Amino acid sequence: MPLYAVLGATGATGSNILKLLTKDPQNTVNVYVRSKQKLLAQVPEITSNKRVNIFAGHLSDTALIASCLKNTDAIFSTVASNDNVPGTHIAQDTAQSIVVALTDLRMTEPQTKIPTIIWLSSASVNPKFYKQEPAFVHWLLSHAFSFVYTDLEHAENYLKMHQKWLKAVFIQPGGLCEDKQRGHALSLEREQTFTSYADLAAGMIEVAEKGGYDWQGVAVVPATGGTAIEWKTPGRVLRGLTFHFAPWSYWLAKSLHLQ
Repeated sequence: MPLYAVLGATGATGSNILKLLTKDPQNTVNVYVRSKQKLLAQVPEITSNKRVNIFAGHLSDTALIASCLKNTDAIFSTVASNDNVPGTHIAQDTAQSIVVALTDLRMTEPQTKIPTIIWLSSASVNPKFYKQEPAFVHWLLSHAFSFVYTDLEHAENYLKMHQKWLKAVFIQPGGLCEDKQRGHALSLEREQTFTSYADLAAGMIEVAEKGGYDWQGVAVVPATGGTAIEWKTPGRVLRGLTFHFAPWSYWLAKSLHLQ
């Protein structure tokens, strides 16, 4: 019976992965979140699900993360931010926590298996994908989410430093939206905006089940038409551009409780 770990299960992608995994009675899921209360409020049905184990606490708690990852077949890492926060390092923190926890398991239990990391990233950090975009669109996105993408790039490079003993797949979708699951496809050649979080979750699970994508960038794209448009995107782009060109404005907005 497969055992999976989901890091960041209260986010849009992680919560969809959790819901899809728990539909299959063969799966057992270890869930890492910072707040157990928030998770149960979002997904109350897992309260009585004996196939779901919840690990709540700080990402820097190596023992906690190691317990969550122990003996798993794959790790779905979906801890992320959509806001262009100056100096953000959540992706780097997550990558380091995973590597430190797995290193600790290797040292204390040499026979433990090392799970594949299914790492949520972005098409905007993969030249093969973003070069298909109009130049102005890429400029706009690369500046509106500059701090997020820099964080992701550093995190991916950090994981690649451990290729000798670690396996990872970088899931690099285009723009994402809230919509129902409509059907997806995996691609090594192209990305597409928009893809629903539900389809992205299904695609990440397919990557884990199929295998064979180690250290590659994989896009999850809609298999059919009709995917919704994320109307919040223009506002996020405008806000992100402001924070990119005037980083101090983020801290001002935060101090005024506008962020």
